[in-house]
Amino acid sequence: MHKRGRVAIPLLLFFASFAGEADAAKPNPEATAKLLEAATAGDEDRVLAAVAAGADANARDAEKNTPLILVAPHSLFGKERKIVEALVKAKAQVNAVNNEGATALMVASSAGRDGMVRLLMENGATVDARDNDGWTALMYAADAGQWSAAKELIEAKADVNATEKKGWSPLMMALFKGRGGVSEQLIKASAKMPAKAPNGLSAILLAVYGRDLSCIRQVLEAGQPLDGRDADGWTALEGASYNGDGQIVMELLRAGADPALKDKEGKTALDRAKENAHAEIVALLGGPWNKPKPKEGTTIAIPCPGLGGNIDANFAVDGAALVVTTTFPKPLTYYLGGGNVNRAASAKKYVYEGSFSPTYYLDTDSNAKTGVKEGMFKEATGSEYAIDYSQYGTSVSLEYKDSSGNIRSKNVFANVLDVDIKKEDQDIDTSELGDARPQPANDGGVLVTRVPLSLLKLSAGKAIRVTAKIGSCAAVVAKVKLQ
Repeated sequence: MHKRGRVAIPLLLFFASFAGEADAAKPNPEATAKLLEAATAGDEDRVLAAVAAGADANARDAEKNTPLILVAPHSLFGKERKIVEALVKAKAQVNAVNNEGATALMVASSAGRDGMVRLLMENGATVDARDNDGWTALMYAADAGQWSAAKELIEAKADVNATEKKGWSPLMMALFKGRGGVSEQLIKASAKMPAKAPNGLSAILLAVYGRDLSCIRQVLEAGQPLDGRDADGWTALEGASYNGDGQIVMELLRAGADPALKDKEGKTALDRAKENAHAEIVALLGGPWNKPKPKEGTTIAIPCPGLGGNIDANFAVDGAALVVTTTFPKPLTYYLGGGNVNRAASAKKYVYEGSFSPTYYLDTDSNAKTGVKEGMFKEATGSEYAIDYSQYGTSVSLEYKDSSGNIRSKNVFANVLDVDIKKEDQDIDTSELGDARPQPANDGGVLVTRVPLSLLKLSAGKAIRVTAKIGSCAAVVAKVKLQ
């Protein structure tokens, strides 16, 4: 009896203690509901509060998303680490999957949350886990164009040549979607350039479908062939011409693409450009160019053999704006990103000499003692203002129709012209002008820029001296009456 009593007392105490711990560890239903709601909304403070209140860190919504999966795509205002660590401490399963087999790492990668990607991997996320379709986190990043997330995954030794169930690799996805930032990262990490994707497209055709200039250049720099065809026999040049992607057309021409090749219907790239009324591309491919012409104003002819002939600079007044129209010997897109970058002997005719970016100096008071002093070249001496163009590559928004006819948009890389308005060689801040801010436009191959007259302290009817300087061409000075 005595032994049994001594044994019984500790056992009773043990079971009482265990029951107390079980009650304490039991998730708080109210806090759990709040956690799922807060995680869905990306409310960082309410997420932390719900976890602290005893919410179930492995709760699921109707699609089997856990709180970690739900919170992964959100910007959490610097509290990512606190949230991940709080959920992990609460026993959250870092590699849990939802109905589609996607993990928190995949969701964060698709949303481009590189900080969350890094934290999840630090806390045990499997880098090359697969969803129900065989997609990895790197594929999610590639498809969505999230280069920073892709960089984190690549540095964590993600498989850059993995393929999903249909055979698509991350690089194929990036090229096809026009994700140049991601494809660049993948190529640097030794991703294999595809000879042919599961849809039958070669690397250059994938890039043409993606419509991103940087992707085109990456494929060309990798030495990939230009002779691929799609199911209808279309070449890369034909596809770019049909889409109206003039800069890609020029890249392909400079790389030796043959504009005379015909598809299964017997049509060429020029035919496809005409079908969609892409007048500038028609001219780039050797067809007629109906140059848009200014109706009024004063035109200055600038001889420039290096760029192919005379350049016409027209100055006219339209309402409260000075309209500057620059017409080159060839359409504007011919010059963008060009010069001496031709990659094939057959493309020598696309080479030109020097810069094509104009600068127009305006002497508004005919007083050589004011404005620019004699320096770079004497013709501009006394000019108070300058309209100065420069070329650079950047991300631009591309609008297009999807297969259902809906208007979509995405960012792609392209060369653009920017313009600065300067007073006595100092930039004028135009950021507060809104829609009236001077912005160069390509009007059918002609460069058109509107500058508020007030920005130049000018008015209609005034006569000014203009010095036109374009690249290595000789400067031309002329009197211009603003009308």
